[in-house]
Amino acid sequence: MHEASGEMAGFASRGPSAGVMAGLDPIFAPRTIAVLGVSRNPAKLGHRLLQNVKESGFPGTVYPVNPSGEAILGFASVPSIDALPEGIDLALVSLPAATVPDAIRALAARRARAAVVLSSGFGEVDDAGRGTQAAMLATARAAGLRLVGPNCMGVYSAPARLNGTYFWDLPRVDGGIGVVSQSGAYGGLIMRHLGSRGLGVSRFLSIGNQADIDIAEVIEYLADDTHTTLIACFVEALRDGRRFVDVAMRATAGKPVVMLKGGRSEAGRRAAGSHTGSLAGSYDMYRPACRRAGVVLAEETEEFFDAIETLVVAGSRRPSAPSVAIITVSGGPSVIAADCAERSGLAVPGLHPRVQAVLRGLLPPFAAVGNPIDLTPQVERERIAPAVRHVLEQPEIAGAVAVNVGLDFPEFADALVSAMEATGKPLVAFTADTPDITARFSAAGVPVMPTPERAVRAWRALWSARAEAKAPAATPPRRVPPDVARVLDSHRGPLPYGLARRALEAYGVRFCREATVATPDEAVAAAERIGYPVVVKASIENVVHKTEAGAVRLRVASADAVRGAVREMAAQTGAREFVVQQHVGPGVELLIGARRDPVFGPVLAVGTGGILAEVIGDVSFRLAPVDADEACAMLREGARERLLAGPRGLPACDAGPLAEIIVAVSDVMCVEPRVQEVDVNPVIAAGASAVAVDALVIVG
Repeated sequence: MHEASGEMAGFASRGPSAGVMAGLDPIFAPRTIAVLGVSRNPAKLGHRLLQNVKESGFPGTVYPVNPSGEAILGFASVPSIDALPEGIDLALVSLPAATVPDAIRALAARRARAAVVLSSGFGEVDDAGRGTQAAMLATARAAGLRLVGPNCMGVYSAPARLNGTYFWDLPRVDGGIGVVSQSGAYGGLIMRHLGSRGLGVSRFLSIGNQADIDIAEVIEYLADDTHTTLIACFVEALRDGRRFVDVAMRATAGKPVVMLKGGRSEAGRRAAGSHTGSLAGSYDMYRPACRRAGVVLAEETEEFFDAIETLVVAGSRRPSAPSVAIITVSGGPSVIAADCAERSGLAVPGLHPRVQAVLRGLLPPFAAVGNPIDLTPQVERERIAPAVRHVLEQPEIAGAVAVNVGLDFPEFADALVSAMEATGKPLVAFTADTPDITARFSAAGVPVMPTPERAVRAWRALWSARAEAKAPAATPPRRVPPDVARVLDSHRGPLPYGLARRALEAYGVRFCREATVATPDEAVAAAERIGYPVVVKASIENVVHKTEAGAVRLRVASADAVRGAVREMAAQTGAREFVVQQHVGPGVELLIGARRDPVFGPVLAVGTGGILAEVIGDVSFRLAPVDADEACAMLREGARERLLAGPRGLPACDAGPLAEIIVAVSDVMCVEPRVQEVDVNPVIAAGASAVAVDALVIVG
């Protein structure tokens, strides 16, 4: 038996009474551990698990459970769970799946606080396994026993000197990275790869099937953990996306969070009933969720580890904008870096002519001074420092990526480090064959990457991790007319167009002039009131895409043409009601929509609209609610900024009216829980005007 010491001894004084442990402390800082499934055979996983606990130097009390009751690895064992003392903090369960439910019942009876179930064969296998897992969870919850897993690789806690995993020969590197991983195998990769980069892990938890404890709860714990300075997570699926965002937002206010998401294929897309639904794959929702929470979302393994390393090495330095200078003595790689920056959503702004003039006075006449800034190998070394300092002092430059291949003179590194420290703007470097420069960058806390692309993406991680996460705006009170509200409460599927329009108008969506008619003569009268040309649409229930159903006629320019359109569509579609609309244009066609995602709840979509919306796929997503500033940011993304600037003689469009429609659709989704999807497509913008000409509202 060992005396509890260090971190664990402190828990005796936490909380309202001595000995009370809070949250996940029984898992990450236990004082007593039971190891179930221990074997005397070194080839068995249960033996390896106990050996890991021993070799990690765990200072608390360890109870191996083995029917023989004999000592194993120097620990006195107990013959059964019933022989354990009451109230042990943590049980590490490494048993055959069939015996685990009985073990959980026995642990619950002994008032154990937490169990990490490393065994597999439950919810990840089949319906029977899911049923067993659910019953096991019910038993645990009734007794206040917290479960990790099942189907996981265990827990590691450096402050508690605990390796309760199947991993052996772990890198022994001090550090503050907290890791939570759904995948046990990927968790092992994280541990080893971070160690190979000289980065140490403070806490690690493999959560497997998340029967009880999930990713959000672990992040919440690590956010308050003084031993953890950065949180890294491998995610396959979230149970409650909104809770994850709330927890991660609080975490990123104090420390970076980096995520890699597995499971991003087309198979993850759900069958969609609208343009918005078909454009939104499941992974697309993780991007706006991480953006709102300030989480760095990596696209691949390499980027994941680079982002972690960069955030650890760079410390608290963050860019104030996504605009970077590329500073080099190696022209070709700097071009690659600039290309990668723009593809990655960063700006590489050209420098002002007066700045370029100063640089020309310092650099050789053939130097590039626009950005990238190529100092050239012939630069006079004493002039590097003032040139670099002048670039980083410019307000449009928020940081720099340094590029150097094979020119190992220290003045290059010293100048960039000095400018970084003077301006507080972050620096990331790509170097090759420059041991002196690389060493100087590393000593000064500059992350050094092995390719220009990786250096750029590492700098982007600093931008993504900036402390800018904010809580959603408040939503307005319910405002739909009473008759529309009654329909929302009882209807299923697409609303009739007239009701959809009235619901959206109640929240502030502005539509073009139109009239609903029943006969060809009424259609002509409406067209003459509105003014030719007009658009004529058949009003058909449960038809999502009118164009594909032959229910739309554009630019109808005469009374005879209106009558013909109505008669033709009546015969083709069976419609008995028609909508005659003002023909709006020319202008920019946009899609403004929303859907209720099963993980993250209401999500907004803004993109290039019209009949080719799905083909073009130019769309941005945000979690609702959004405010006007966030709506305007969506309008600046993708092709929309260029379209709204007025290409090919079209008038430039004011973002204000479009932002109002985006916010209105956001409010509908937040206030009306039965609305599943909204498509306002197209919205036609021209100058200071933006009007909707069609809308779809799907109620569930």
